[in-house]
Amino acid sequence: MKDEKYYRVELQADGKKETTGWDGFDEANSFFSTEAEPTTPAFIKVMRKAIKRTFEQQSRYWVSYTVGKLFVQSGWEPISVMSPEWEYRTAATMSHAVWKEV
Repeated sequence: MKDEKYYRVELQADGKKETTGWDGFDEANSFFSTEAEPTTPAFIKVMRKAIKRTFEQQSRYWVSYTVGKLFVQSGWEPISVMSPEWEYRTAATMSHAVWKEV
């Protein structure tokens, strides 16, 4: 667990189902964590599971999806006093994740 890294992969909708009213998001992020290195079978398995879970949530609106960029969390950054986030902070949310493209 010590070497576990946090990742996110972007998903874009490829076609949307016809609905009345709001028709869902055009993009979604799939978050997961693993100790495995990118491109290894263990990493791919965890990433596919996360992508499947996210698509199941969006399948009400999406026909299919395209996998976009992969990011790894590279640290934390404090929230600026000038940011709108500052108004909604709590003791646990005084910072937000910084992501680096893999």
